[in-house]
Amino acid sequence: MKASCCGKKNHQSRPDNNNNSPGLGSEDKSATNNNNQQQQDNSQAETKKKKKGSESDDEHDMHIWTERKRRKKMRNMFSNLHALLPHLPPKADKSTIVDEAVNYIKTLQQTLQNLRKTKAREINPRSH
Repeated sequence: MKASCCGKKNHQSRPDNNNNSPGLGSEDKSATNNNNQQQQDNSQAETKKKKKGSESDDEHDMHIWTERKRRKKMRNMFSNLHALLPHLPPKADKSTIVDEAVNYIKTLQQTLQNLRKTKAREINPRSH
């Protein structure tokens, strides 16, 4: 059914925009079909996002688990290193542990070098 834009006789008629009307023009049917298709596409996209979301949740959970495992390993390594260092307070922070480890290794290297020199002098007392 056609309706005039303002109810006057001399104006052009336009199609009735009521979707329940049996006389929809082909353009109106096409627009309705396009809207329905777009809604279906949006629904499918949301479903894919949910699936991707769960995959990304799985990846996120795996990342969290891996990171916890890495931190636990680092704690254990720092604890082991701390136990090897003499004269270190029990509550030393990580930078102190590393710094003291470096100093201790240098001290051990110097001691080793001195012991080698002493040993060499004892074996060959005349050459030194």
